[in-house]
Amino acid sequence: MMPVLGGVFAHYGWKDGRLTSSSVFTWFSDFPMKDRQKHLTWEEWVDYLNRYAVHFGIIDQFRFNCKVVDVKQCSEGGYDLTIHKRNWSNGHSSHGSQEKVEEEIFTTYYDYLVIGSGLHHTPNLPKWSGVDSFRSCGGTLLHSSKFRDAAEFKGKNVVVVGAGESGSDITYHISNVAKKTYSSMRSGTGVLFPDKANGYTADIRDNRIVWSFPRALWPLVVASQAKFFRTVNYEPAQRAKVFKMAADMNVKNRASGFNINSCKSFGIPEAIIYNNAEIKSNISHFSGKSIHFTDGSVVDEVDAVIAATGYQMDINAIKDKDLKEKFSNPRLLWKNMMAIDQTDLFIVGFTRPQNINLVTCCELQARTIALIVSGQKSVPSEEEMKSDILKHIEHMQRTFSRGSKTLVDFHYYADGLAQWIGCAPDFVSTLLTDPMMVINMVFAPFCPCQYRLVGPGATPSLARDAIMASPYYQHHRERLARDMSGFFLLLTTGVWSLFGIGEKHMRPVGLAGKLFEFFAALWLGLIIVSIYFQQFPVSLLLLFPILVFSKALRSGTSEKMLEESEPLLLKFVQSKYFLFNRSKAKII
Repeated sequence: MMPVLGGVFAHYGWKDGRLTSSSVFTWFSDFPMKDRQKHLTWEEWVDYLNRYAVHFGIIDQFRFNCKVVDVKQCSEGGYDLTIHKRNWSNGHSSHGSQEKVEEEIFTTYYDYLVIGSGLHHTPNLPKWSGVDSFRSCGGTLLHSSKFRDAAEFKGKNVVVVGAGESGSDITYHISNVAKKTYSSMRSGTGVLFPDKANGYTADIRDNRIVWSFPRALWPLVVASQAKFFRTVNYEPAQRAKVFKMAADMNVKNRASGFNINSCKSFGIPEAIIYNNAEIKSNISHFSGKSIHFTDGSVVDEVDAVIAATGYQMDINAIKDKDLKEKFSNPRLLWKNMMAIDQTDLFIVGFTRPQNINLVTCCELQARTIALIVSGQKSVPSEEEMKSDILKHIEHMQRTFSRGSKTLVDFHYYADGLAQWIGCAPDFVSTLLTDPMMVINMVFAPFCPCQYRLVGPGATPSLARDAIMASPYYQHHRERLARDMSGFFLLLTTGVWSLFGIGEKHMRPVGLAGKLFEFFAALWLGLIIVSIYFQQFPVSLLLLFPILVFSKALRSGTSEKMLEESEPLLLKFVQSKYFLFNRSKAKII
């Protein structure tokens, strides 16, 4: 619709806004970024998209200034699209000078339809009682999609509604200039996750070790993250207070990346610690410029309310009610994108991952569609799709029951798509041929190029170079404590898996599970050999971590762990008996 590439980033967005996931992995797998330690501004992301299009020579495949206003399914197959062409620019800074566009409305037929318009089109604005009286008294009410610059609210009393990433970011920017800022939230935040920690983008600590943990261990993950937040070593005193507040909020909300989506912004605790903002419950009603909240409290003389309350799940171009209803719940679609009985229409991007990044999910969906449309792969049978959908629903209900219907568990989802495409890496065979790369694939941050090593569209040389260039979180003791404990935890799940101990949600998530079953088999083999040669001290030494982490697996699923000031497992893995190197920072 817009005159440039960039989607919502080229017509929404506020001053100083940045991507919430960093350049450590937010890019397409066939066009890696070199600088992987920054949060791109929205202008920088639009620039990346343009460089991608130029690099692959596809810019002429786009028709700009064209808004699809109606989609009609044809009885003989395919779709008629009614397109309104004109200058749709809303004056966004990324649009530059505009050439005159001759307005026209026309209809074009297509065999296949891919809808990648996303969710950010129809603002979801709650219908609060008394809004008219608020506006008549001079109050300003706007949705976050209309927010552009915090400076417009300088010296005012402002309520920001919503505790997602947009709400958090806006709350912080507003609190820097407002007279008083309030954050109103219905049920608390998702898991609060910082943009940076100890001098690095925080998601540099994301790797397959942690994200392979069984999701039933979410209490252990909440406690472990709280421990990290409460003991950050390289943050200024004020920001350390922000981390501690975020830890308390995560524990209170029982929030981890294993049971709810992440809010990759410390905007709300930063606004509270730095600028004296206050948290309020959900809005009950307005009375003039007074706002009443559901907990009974009232704030008077409010000048503005900004509703960061998300968007309706609506594809505006689809007018047919039956067709709209069919695609209204992505979780009921195969891979969140295709209906079982309609294999020529796909939706892309209705897959919000709980962490890592949306870009990789979209890319894998696009590669899947390309294989189907080009005839290189056949659409799965109805039975296969039904089975896959039911497994996905069961997994999400069991693990992310608090999430929206567009939420996906990143590694569970992305690895599943990669297996269907045929681009999933085989960790065990790669370990035998290229062990150094496997170390980076498992212990370094997630790298999208893992899905370019094999299969359709493979670029193995480029992929390996990008994987080997992965940056590491370079606080030596802290990283090794986490990764070593994580390794033994997964090794133990591998042992459990080999012996059929525990239910399926106590198994590793994603492709690395087979790797840890392989390690478990080797570990058990060493125990058997040591017993055979009567090396019983060695046997006990090898058996000890399996017993310790079996106990951790059992206790790690209990919410009682969150009530302990110093959970036993965390105390053990961070003790001098587990890691002798006590140095606080060492680059390795």
